[in-house]
Order: sequence, then C-alpha cells, then structure tokens
Amino acid sequence: MAEILIRPARVDDTTDILELVNALAREGVMLPRSPASVIEKIRDFHVAEVDGDFAGCGALAVIWSDIAEVRSIAVSPEQRALGLGRRIAEALIAEAETLGVARVMAFTYVPGFFEKLGFEVVEHASLPHKVFGDCLDCPKFHQCDEVAVLRILKLVDGAPERGPLSLPLPGHPLPKAAK
Repeated sequence: MAEILIRPARVDDTTDILELVNALAREGVMLPRSPASVIEKIRDFHVAEVDGDFAGCGALAVIWSDIAEVRSIAVSPEQRALGLGRRIAEALIAEAETLGVARVMAFTYVPGFFEKLGFEVVEHASLPHKVFGDCLDCPKFHQCDEVAVLRILKLVDGAPERGPLSLPLPGHPLPKAAK
C-alpha cells in the first residue's frame, strides 16, 4: 500500500508544482501559472506525496473575509487512481474552515469533481471579488469557459444585501449550506 501524505508546500516544491500545473494547462485542463505566481503564493499551496515523491498540488487563496478560492488542484497522471485530488481538496476546505471562511469557490473545467465535494454551480457574477480581482487580468476574461462553483461552509449574519460586500448579487441566491 502506498504511503500518502498531504502537507503544506515548501519553496523547493515550486518546480514540481509548475511542471505539473503547466503540463495540464497545455492539455487545456487548467490555466497556466507563472513561476512568480507560485513562489509568491507558496504558502497557499499543499502538495501530495506518494511514497515520498511529489504527486500533486492545490492551493487555497483567501479572496475576502468571507470567501476563499480552491485553485490549481493537479495530480500527476500516474497517481490519479489514488483519490489525491479529493484528498487535496478536502485538506484545503478544512483549512478554510479553520480560518473561519464562510464560502469556498473555484473556477474549473471539471465541475463534477467539485459537485461531489458539495459545491454547486453558480453564475460568475455571484462571485464579484473573484471576477473583478483575478479575472480582469486573465486573457480569457471576455470569453471565460470555466465553470464557477461554490460551497457554503457556514452562513454569515449581517451581510449587506447589496453592494460589493454582499454575499450574493441580487437575483443570485446562495446555495444551501454544506453539511
């Protein structure tokens, strides 16, 4: 039986993360990452090891006081049957809960993966902190083909009904809270 470890990333994981994520980006499965984007955010990443060898990664980026994004979940093709993507995602969601984040979102080409983890498909416009933050610099901004997904970890009292700090935009209801 393989020994599996999910742990916080270290700076010396940068090359492995970049090689895996960018290989999958070339296949059109995810967006590419630059060396600077990984190094500057290395504390956001977790890595999966199988028998001591790098096998996958994922990141949790806090976007705002009530929302975080799961990013760059990638597993090497040789290790996909071990459920590492799910384990990485679960570790990132657990970290979000520990931080007290109310919602976790992702933009993905594989919405079914996230739906199995309790996420629901939502409109891009319901995630204004993401859309008007990271997305503005994305070359696919005007023709985004990723699917937005959201998981509610806890309900937040006192959120304004309108404006940039509101939870949902008018006409975009919140998904049910995850159990």
